[in-house]
Amino acid sequence: MEIQRIRDEVLEVFTDKLPRLPPLHVGSAFDFDNQVIAPDVTDDPLDIAELTMALEDAFGILFDDKVPGDSGMERIIDVVHFIHEQLNS
Repeated sequence: MEIQRIRDEVLEVFTDKLPRLPPLHVGSAFDFDNQVIAPDVTDDPLDIAELTMALEDAFGILFDDKVPGDSGMERIIDVVHFIHEQLNS
């Protein structure tokens, strides 16, 4: 799967699950990629759990040892790259 398509789907999940993010129709005026997940986008562990499950369902992967917001997946773009690696390994 192409990384742009993964990014688009990840952003849909993030904006659906996390109300601190603006709607996607804001366009290029908002830098979604570099948003720090915890604590900037959410500081609630339940949000992270719901987000993780939604991403697992959307892409058919598992976040075993790391979840969004953990070290190495601090920003939204880091999650996109993680999913890209999982799908292409």
